[in-house]
Amino acid sequence: MIAVEFALMIPIAVLILVSEFTLGEAISISRKVAITGRTLTDLVARRASVSTADLTTILNASTQIIAPFSTANLTIILAELTTDEKGETTKIVWNEPFNTTKLVDGSTFVLPAGMAQASTSLIYAYVRYNYTPPFGAKIIPAVPIRYTFYINPRITSSVPRVD
Repeated sequence: MIAVEFALMIPIAVLILVSEFTLGEAISISRKVAITGRTLTDLVARRASVSTADLTTILNASTQIIAPFSTANLTIILAELTTDEKGETTKIVWNEPFNTTKLVDGSTFVLPAGMAQASTSLIYAYVRYNYTPPFGAKIIPAVPIRYTFYINPRITSSVPRVD
């Protein structure tokens, strides 16, 4: 009788253990993705200007922030956005990608409602991690964990790219 109860409980216990591990890892990655985006925007916002080498160094720092997780599933867009004098149109001034394609500089960008202010610049980061659960990867598709960050430049009104 005990053997039958044990045999019935083992699959449930294993399922709970695997689910707990998977959920814990997903929460940890979500936290790391948020920290990555916040750190990258802050590193750029603290500068008076940036170069391509600076941006490469800053983006490469994401490998240390996201560790011990792989950066193979990590994509980042780091950019400066600026609004016109009426606060109606926002454009991409410059951007630097990590594991993704570059946005078009000068193209229009849609800010969340209420965020656009006249003649201002924002440092923008979009960080996405495609989380594939270690167990059941064939059953459960990759789950995108993504965060978007906007921060005002701290030293100057904008952070120009100088190359």
